[in-house]
Amino acid sequence: MTASTTSASPSTTPNGRSHTPRHPARGPLPPLPGPLRTVLVLLVGVLPASRAKNALLRLLGHRVSPRARVAPCLLLRVGMLDLAASSSVGTGTVIRSVRLVRFGENAHVLQWNWISAVPAFGVAFPDDDRPGTFVMGRESALMSRHYLDVSGGVSIGEFTSIAGVRSTIITHGIDVEQNVQQPFAVAIGDRCLVGSTVVLVPGTTVPDGCLVAMGSVLKGELPLAGHLYAGNPATPKRPISGAHFTRTEGYVSVPTPRRNGVQ
Repeated sequence: MTASTTSASPSTTPNGRSHTPRHPARGPLPPLPGPLRTVLVLLVGVLPASRAKNALLRLLGHRVSPRARVAPCLLLRVGMLDLAASSSVGTGTVIRSVRLVRFGENAHVLQWNWISAVPAFGVAFPDDDRPGTFVMGRESALMSRHYLDVSGGVSIGEFTSIAGVRSTIITHGIDVEQNVQQPFAVAIGDRCLVGSTVVLVPGTTVPDGCLVAMGSVLKGELPLAGHLYAGNPATPKRPISGAHFTRTEGYVSVPTPRRNGVQ
């Protein structure tokens, strides 16, 4: 087993829909900060969300839109926060030893999530722009109380939601033959919906337009876009469709109350 040192190339699924894992970098990735900058960012991170807080983060070298929202959270040894307009980081979220956090417009990480990386992989694989990165496309969402190991890199496409609670993404493991740890990126395509308590093992790729059932375990490159996946290991069950997979905004509304039998 060896770790790839090149970005994943586009692939086409058997039903003709393509997906491209996203681990982009605008030039060389920044190094993790030194002790002084680490302490300053940590202190700023626990402040209430405000434009002033965003300005302080920019002064400390991050790219945070004035219109982004960074609630009180723990930012510990983060190389670069790159937050587009209307994106957000929720209360109590921990981001630790991550080289790059990049959110597209209106992408959201809700409260009490844990996102961390093993910094050594970024040093061991200097030509790979994925280790230690977490990238979310526009209108995507990571709901509450999930655990993400982004040591090998995690990318989430546009209009994709990691829903519910307690899903786990792992991107590194031990090669027992060579007795070394290796990173393997995880990529989730556009317009996917991942249910609660799902596990994505190192090297998983989820194509566009997929629905992943609660409690599933995902492994390897899933073969079909636009399908329901379920089981351990998850396999394609049937094609899916619906308004959720063609929506034009990420937020999914709650139904309005019914009055006299009329919604």
